[in-house]
Amino acid sequence: MTMTVLVAAAGIGATAAFGGLAKAPPSGPPQARMGEEVDQDLFHTKIVDAVVHTVPSGTGSGSERTVLDLDLRVFNQAQVSVRADYLAQSFLTVVSRDGELVLDTTNPRAQPNFMYDAIVPGAGVPSRLLPPKRTSTVLMRFRRLGADDADKYPSLLDITLGKYENHEDALTGRRFVQLVTDDGKPEVVARLAVPVRKDV
Repeated sequence: MTMTVLVAAAGIGATAAFGGLAKAPPSGPPQARMGEEVDQDLFHTKIVDAVVHTVPSGTGSGSERTVLDLDLRVFNQAQVSVRADYLAQSFLTVVSRDGELVLDTTNPRAQPNFMYDAIVPGAGVPSRLLPPKRTSTVLMRFRRLGADDADKYPSLLDITLGKYENHEDALTGRRFVQLVTDDGKPEVVARLAVPVRKDV
């Protein structure tokens, strides 16, 4: 019995000498890749492109403005249409490579340097509704406040995606969409590093 203890102790000492006991990999949300579908429960979301380009300013003067578009393919799992701004809110944070805050839907006091909108392009007037049980193209458009300079737009985005569910009320049976939280914090389902191309 004494010999067994000595052998075990020797084994532990050798393991420590050669780098210590093996550690479990850190837990956390999976790192997804651009073009890979992310299961957000209510939404199945794929980021297919990120581009800085110019669009008409909408002032009627013929001028243009610079924007950053995230081109998404989103499948809405619900039986009814869901507003695109719920999808936008599932983008918990968007941060540039340099740490500049582009979007933070988790903190109402955050002051990013960008405005954003989520639209569903189509024939005629763009919609802000995701039709049920269908994959839709969605544009999340970011516009920098102040300077309209393409060089001031990020070249890489670090995006954190949360989980939205089609919740059913146990008493009424009514359904409504809600962000899933854990101990008051949004549940993170994936993080992505998204390169941004510049077409200006």
